Amino acid sequence: MNNMKYMITPDKRDTAISMATLGERGQVVIPAAIRDKLRLHAGDKLMVFTKHSEMICLIPASSMRHLAEVLNAQLAEIDNETNTNTNKEN
Repeated sequence: MNNMKYMITPDKRDTAISMATLGERGQVVIPAAIRDKLRLHAGDKLMVFTKHSEMICLIPASSMRHLAEVLNAQLAEIDNETNTNTNKEN
């Protein structure tokens, strides 16, 4: 699709940069190196966000689901601590 090489930035081994082209119907092909790095497969769901009308972010739904589970567990722990402290004061 393009000749730009897949790059891993030297200072951040977890950062990958590549190039994609927007097709006529709004389709974008995620470069194979990125798909491989993120273990993405055909049919995987991606959440799409925009930031300041300048940036498009694609995040695997499974990653967002995991994040939501971690946050819910942490919030439940905070709620339990708050309830425990409130009960001790009474």
